[in-house]
Amino acid sequence: MTTTGKQNAPDTTTRRADATPGAIPTSLALAGHGPVVKTRKWLVDRMVARRSRQARAVLEAKPDLWALMTEAAAGTAVTGASYSDYLTLYEQVRARRPLEILECGTGITTVVLAYALMENAEQHGGAVGRVTSMEDDRAWFDVACGRLPDAVAGVVDMVHSPKVDGFYKCFRGVQYESMPDRPYDFVFSDGPDRHSPVNGDKLFNLDLINVVRRSETPVFGVVDNHYLTFYIMQKVFGVNLARYSVSHKLMFVGPVTRDDVRFLKKESFLPDLRIFGTTELKLRMAREDEAGG
Repeated sequence: MTTTGKQNAPDTTTRRADATPGAIPTSLALAGHGPVVKTRKWLVDRMVARRSRQARAVLEAKPDLWALMTEAAAGTAVTGASYSDYLTLYEQVRARRPLEILECGTGITTVVLAYALMENAEQHGGAVGRVTSMEDDRAWFDVACGRLPDAVAGVVDMVHSPKVDGFYKCFRGVQYESMPDRPYDFVFSDGPDRHSPVNGDKLFNLDLINVVRRSETPVFGVVDNHYLTFYIMQKVFGVNLARYSVSHKLMFVGPVTRDDVRFLKKESFLPDLRIFGTTELKLRMAREDEAGG
């Protein structure tokens, strides 16, 4: 689920109406920013709103999927993801045809992912695949299990796990304490809630990196609207393999394997040293095949 629906996270978005699957986009404060930034945000907001309207129209034109999404949304207070998110996940699964999907953060998106898997199997034959849906909030997990439509329940494995602090190199994040060990080839990262269970610091979501570190085969990922997570993903995978889309407000990762996970170069800060003026230290990372650079 989106973190704005968690009990321990601030509510920064307008809640959707009951039984309506999509959330209203978030609004960011612009105090202290100049006219250039404000104009840029106005343009981005228009782009995002147009994408959301178009996505809702496409989803409503799929009556079976829309009915399942509405069934899962009914009677819950969770904000849900945006219509654009739902359509993006549906399109990604239909195009990439994964078999093992990891969803970090249970929600209405679970239904969308499962439905897309079932459509792939119906159209192309072969195994349906599976959605492993992770959730750290026990109360929401129980609600989500109760709201999961029977039509997709057979391809979804709902898993509750507490969140814990974790790390990759110098980056501290949050991750699920226990997760089924499966050959995931598609990851939707929207959880767990990013506040540290140790001291409440806002961190980033680490599980996608952990999956890729173990994978010899390509993994694709979609990362929801968490800017610190976006930043870390680009440091770990590079901007060519971790691409941010302004209109989607999502990051697209992949194809990546464990060979694409980068580490801190030993000579990181030497090029930054200045005899005169201010020294700005920059974080440089490399892959194994770039280690000698």
